[in-house]
Amino acid sequence: MNAMISINTLAYEGYDLGTATTEISKMGASYIELGFTRGWMSSLTEGLFNKVNAKRMSKLLSDAGLSCVALAAHMDLTTESSISEFKKRMNYAKRIGARIVHTKVGPVSRKKKFMKNIEELALMAEHMDIIIGLENPAEGENEIIDSGKAGASIIKEIGSRFVKLNYDFGNTFAYSRGQVKPEDDYKEALPYVAHLHLKDVKKNESGWYFSQIGKGVINYDAIIESLIKEKKLLPMSIELPFIFYISHDFIVRRSEKPMELSQITKTLQNSLNYVRETIQKHSEKL
Repeated sequence: MNAMISINTLAYEGYDLGTATTEISKMGASYIELGFTRGWMSSLTEGLFNKVNAKRMSKLLSDAGLSCVALAAHMDLTTESSISEFKKRMNYAKRIGARIVHTKVGPVSRKKKFMKNIEELALMAEHMDIIIGLENPAEGENEIIDSGKAGASIIKEIGSRFVKLNYDFGNTFAYSRGQVKPEDDYKEALPYVAHLHLKDVKKNESGWYFSQIGKGVINYDAIIESLIKEKKLLPMSIELPFIFYISHDFIVRRSEKPMELSQITKTLQNSLNYVRETIQKHSEKL
C-alpha cells in the first residue's frame, strides 16, 4: 500500500533550507513539508511569503526532486491580523504546489473571533482549492482544539469541506502532559482529518527529546495498523524538530545548538524506513 510520507524541514532548524532539501532528497524521500512555524523558526518573517520567494522555493524543491504536499505555517487564528497573514501563507502554498496549509487555532477565550476568521478563510480556501489543516497544539491551556474529540467538534461546527484537521500524535502527548494516549485519542478525530503529523519522544535527564519514530513512547505500530484497517492511510509528515525539547514541566524549549547534521539525517532516515516497513507489514496482512 502506497503512502504519501513527507519530511518536515523543522528537523533542520539551525541549518539553511538548501541543506534541508539536499539531505531529505538523499534519504530517498519524495515529499517535503515546509516547517514555517511562527515561534519555532528563528528566521521566519512575514516578508517570506511573497511571489519571489515562492519561485525560489519551487526551484529549490525541483532541483532536489521533491514535491511539497503541505505547508506547516502555524500561527494564532484568533487575532485581528490573522486573516491577512494566513492569506499570505495560503497564496504561498498554492504557488509552490502545496495542497494543505496547517495552523494552530488559539484559546477558547477567543473562539468567537476564530469562528469569524475561519469563515472568511474557508471561503478563500474553497476558491483556491486548498485545505486548511487545523492542528492540535503541543502546549498551552484551554485551547480550542485540546483533543481529538474537540477537533472533530470544531470541524463539524465550521462545516466546510476545505477545513479539516492535521492530527499531531506527539502534540497530544505533550499537551496532556503525558496523561493522554495519542493512539486512543486520535480515533474520534479521524473522520475529519486530512493529514497526520508523526512525532515521537523519549525521556532523559532534561525532560523529553524528539526520537526516531517507533523508538519513543507512542505506539505507532498500533496506529498504522488501525489506519490501514480503516482504509485511512492519509498523507503524513515525519515532524521531528530536534533543536527543541520538552522540559519536565512540559514546556517546549529551544536548545542552544542544532543537532549534528549527520545525526538529524540518520534519525529521519530510520524514521522513514520504520514507517514504510510498518505500512508494508500491516498491508500484507490484509
